[in-house]
Amino acid sequence: MFYVGEGRDVETLLSIITVVYNAAEDLRKTIASVKPQHGDKLQFIVIDGASTDGTVDLIKSHEDVVDCWISEPDQGIYDAMNKGIALSKGKYLLFLNAKDELVANLSDLEDVLSGDYVFVYGKANMLEDDRRVVYVKGKPLNSLRKLLTGTPLCHQAIFYRRDLIGSYDLNYRIMADRVLTHALVEKYGLSKTFFIDLPIVNYFEGGFSRQNYERWKREEIQFLECLGENFLALYKRIAFYFKKYFKKQFRVN
Repeated sequence: MFYVGEGRDVETLLSIITVVYNAAEDLRKTIASVKPQHGDKLQFIVIDGASTDGTVDLIKSHEDVVDCWISEPDQGIYDAMNKGIALSKGKYLLFLNAKDELVANLSDLEDVLSGDYVFVYGKANMLEDDRRVVYVKGKPLNSLRKLLTGTPLCHQAIFYRRDLIGSYDLNYRIMADRVLTHALVEKYGLSKTFFIDLPIVNYFEGGFSRQNYERWKREEIQFLECLGENFLALYKRIAFYFKKYFKKQFRVN
């Protein structure tokens, strides 16, 4: 295990947490996007899953930007994120994947992040690898049910209050962020959230959940069952999952 620094001795405004595994070149892009805004109000944490591709050397070469980092095996992306939470000092937390780019200016967010919100959320530019913007994700939530029927928010465009976030549920390997966001809204209400009409991140499509679509749908069903959603809603999701699955199988065969 490699471990460097506590990062900050006192609370700061924002901690950015990036988890990575064997993705040095992707991490380089994220570091470059954070570096111009690094300072007293921003803590940058990198949690590496014991990479062997030069990621650790890259982190070491950017310790002027990376305040705190770990490199050790983990139980998946949410376990790594939980490690980042434990090391964080920020009032709010933002989770960026390796490759994603911070585009919001912290100066534009200071006033709202000084407020008493459970989480603050904005927009995400959803990009393909060629940097083409496919669409922009994120709009004001007007119903808790929106979090049950789809994914209206981008996880990487949500600033969570550190003292309220708790931890990600490791029973979910793909959609623990959605489970967490729903739990916070259910407990504290939509009035304790705030939408800021600004792009927060360039998010590159093709992430872990997209690459594991079938498992993602199974976890969605598991989530709805735990909430006691009515049979019709559950049936629709099961039908949607199998429709996509069999369509894929038909194309392959």
